[in-house]
Amino acid sequence: MKKNKFLPVFIFSSILFLTSFILGYQIIGRKIEQSRISQLDKEIDLEMDEDFEILKEEIRISPNTLMEERIYYTTCDHVITKSNPVNSDYINMTRDELTYFLEDNHPDRKLISFSANKITIGITKNHLCENHYIIGEKNGKIAIFKIGESGEKILETIFEDYPISLLMEIDQEKLIEGIRVDSEEELTEILENFIS
Repeated sequence: MKKNKFLPVFIFSSILFLTSFILGYQIIGRKIEQSRISQLDKEIDLEMDEDFEILKEEIRISPNTLMEERIYYTTCDHVITKSNPVNSDYINMTRDELTYFLEDNHPDRKLISFSANKITIGITKNHLCENHYIIGEKNGKIAIFKIGESGEKILETIFEDYPISLLMEIDQEKLIEGIRVDSEEELTEILENFIS
């Protein structure tokens, strides 16, 4: 008897569960079908609309754009990167406008990368970079020259007490021609050989 007591409750619960499952499945199925139909209608409307056009706003250089210059020095094979505010001539230019501007006005410069936040321009210079020194001769004395931004030699120091006439002829010729030095350590080392 106890078994028969739970049988109607079990049958009622099973029927209720199956009914809710079937109804839920049908409701979800209808919603999915309606969603597909509305999506197809939108696609058809877009295809039929002849005036529909996707507008893409071109990226332009703003006053907030950072300009990075990568300068390649052919004589020493060094690349030096400098970051500056954007050149006022470049403001409001698109990528193509900047490329043409550089080709026309600065043939030694090439556009490497372009975005609204940063532009990178490559520059080639046919001289030593500013990280070098030249040990040479000025007014018959040993002198140190720094390399300027345009590759020019800028006099930094003259050793008044050390005339080159006291050196061997080979060393005098080297100093008159100029000895390229790549670091301050090398500069100190070579000067010790001439001055000591």
